[in-house]
Amino acid sequence: MRRFAVKLEREIKAPVAKVYRAFLDPAVLARWFCPDDFSVGYAEVDEHVGGKHRVEIIDPDGTHHVFDSVISELVPDERIVLAFRFAPDAEETLFTVTLRAIAGGTHLTLEHERIPLAPPFDPGSVDAGWGGALRKLQALYD
Repeated sequence: MRRFAVKLEREIKAPVAKVYRAFLDPAVLARWFCPDDFSVGYAEVDEHVGGKHRVEIIDPDGTHHVFDSVISELVPDERIVLAFRFAPDAEETLFTVTLRAIAGGTHLTLEHERIPLAPPFDPGSVDAGWGGALRKLQALYD
């Protein structure tokens, strides 16, 4: 099966520690970790390597989807790596967020790799989905 990856970079007007927490604090995740026009139903994080990172998102039609992941790596205020699944029975992909302090905030790099090229996922849809989520993250700190 063919696979693809997406990479997005953003500047967030918040300190690195706050941006790092935004990926691990369920109350904050629930405010942004979904594409445009979607909402978060719930978020739960068992914050340690091997712990669960699970977010339920709800699409505009009311359908519920669960991002079901396991934390592979945590480097405080620097990097988070998830063995990411778009659904509990989906193939595992690799999701990495890298953070770097810059003047005025944080430079964030999101890389999502090893995604199977199969409907509904293609580079454009995944890029748009994460792009919408990152806009919501940026809006938390504007």
